[in-house]
Amino acid sequence: MSPLVTGTAALACAAAGLLVPTVAHRLSVAYGEPARSTCAACAGPLPGGVPGWLAARCGGCAARLGPPRWSTALAAGLAGGLLGATLGPVTELPLFLAVAVLGVLLGAIDLACRRLPDPLVLPALAVTPVLLAAVAAGTGQWDDWLRGLLACLTLGLVFTAMALLPGGGFGLGDAKVGALLGWYLGWLGWGTVLLGAVLPWVLNVPLLLFLLVTGRAGWKTKVPFGPALLTGALLAVPAARWWPTIG
Repeated sequence: MSPLVTGTAALACAAAGLLVPTVAHRLSVAYGEPARSTCAACAGPLPGGVPGWLAARCGGCAARLGPPRWSTALAAGLAGGLLGATLGPVTELPLFLAVAVLGVLLGAIDLACRRLPDPLVLPALAVTPVLLAAVAAGTGQWDDWLRGLLACLTLGLVFTAMALLPGGGFGLGDAKVGALLGWYLGWLGWGTVLLGAVLPWVLNVPLLLFLLVTGRAGWKTKVPFGPALLTGALLAVPAARWWPTIG
């Protein structure tokens, strides 16, 4: 573990996490609708261009846009620090950190409107094999690249089949995110893939039980699965490394 790498990764992700809330606010819309251009509290117009995607509060009513910035910065910083401490100064670390920040954004949107927007997931899914191939070309890790591809296809197919089952709480957006995460989990090993596929369910059970016991959800209530999926994949990285018999 390198304290310098860990600290740098945590700070870089925390800084990026500060930008998440307003983007999440604008993209937390129903399927098929364009990005929000008005404040959800007062319906006043948001600034155009880049300022409209960076403003922390509405210029009209001063309402906060999206979740608290400290929460997304903290989540992204913890994720970045964990990845930095686990992976160390490897060539592919910036790609893992970028996916961690994207995961915080996706989680915030899923909690707000039960969506994992294609405009965020599909470009990441398209560019990932190219970027990882560039890493493999420089490091010779083509076996890792191939394993990532196979893991992407495997998780994508399994999760898509689950999403097509009637009455389930799993969506096609979850399946696409699962395929994206498969690239990175597969790059690290099949043990990491297995943990990344299992841990989200382990994490989701206590949450569902809590919601049921407190009366905040019923047996048929659909709870966003994206945050558990993303958190489980993140935790699978150190779990597989720290438990060699699994990884």
